[in-house]
Amino acid sequence: MSPDARPEIAVVVPTYRRADGAARLVDALEAQTLDADRFEVVFVDDCSPGDHVERLGDRLARSRLHTRLLQTPRNGGPAAARNLGWRATDARVIAFVDDDCRPAPGWLEAGLAAFAGHDRLGVVQGRTDRPPDSTLGDWTVFREVHGETPYFEGTNIFFRRDALAEVGGFDEELRFYFEDTAAGWAVVDAGWARGYADGAAVEHDTEERGLGWHVRNGWTEANVVPVALRHPGFRAAAFFRPWTFRRENAGVAIAWVGLLAGLRWRPALALVLPWLWWHRPPRGHHRALALWGERFIVDSAQTAGHLRGSLRERTLIL
Repeated sequence: MSPDARPEIAVVVPTYRRADGAARLVDALEAQTLDADRFEVVFVDDCSPGDHVERLGDRLARSRLHTRLLQTPRNGGPAAARNLGWRATDARVIAFVDDDCRPAPGWLEAGLAAFAGHDRLGVVQGRTDRPPDSTLGDWTVFREVHGETPYFEGTNIFFRRDALAEVGGFDEELRFYFEDTAAGWAVVDAGWARGYADGAAVEHDTEERGLGWHVRNGWTEANVVPVALRHPGFRAAAFFRPWTFRRENAGVAIAWVGLLAGLRWRPALALVLPWLWWHRPPRGHHRALALWGERFIVDSAQTAGHLRGSLRERTLIL
């Protein structure tokens, strides 16, 4: 690609403390079937500590691809990193992928082809799979996308640049969690069409996260409230009921009422039963009682996050 040439598509990768994963992603991008002169790659480091930037920079310096490495002025989360990345390129299509993913060789070619002949197609989700040899534990984190979803997962998604620019990109106030959902729905709400490209596939790592991570993540679900209020389509497609994100969130709130009321009136303890039934562990699970307790804590953290968002937005969502 000559210095004056405009790339057809740019790959933007927000990265934080994953130098090895980012280097592995470069390997996968070098194996793309799309000619290297037709795309560029922009990594955006979100102020990682240590030598992450240096290690990634060394790998990019050895790459045959057209690459750039940027850094946010402060740690602002994936929304800020993605915005810095897509605004640094003038490519017509922007492909976002995370640093714990491995795109299939035809990923970019399939993603770019999805926009051909569709001038009002603004956002396209790609296929996301977990590794075929992965095993799932009690608290494994993974992504699987096998069709259009209401979440517009940023781990593998393509935006037409004009659509993303029209809505102002990603909402940096959300910082982390549902920032990709908000961007996808903003594009749809602005009148752009959405799509799905099964051939634009990536493999997403699985990670076994501890209870503490899930509790902290649950607290950040405060973001679901403003996103639901701004984008009714998301609320209609993703919510169990308009007033609760998941049935378990409503269930744990009712369970707390039952536990507190049960201190004075024992029959109120029956209010815990729906939640216990919905979260019953698999038969024969070796730590069934412990898992029940952990899930109660996580659901409580999520619902507390929703209540925090509700207070901020002055609208009750469980």
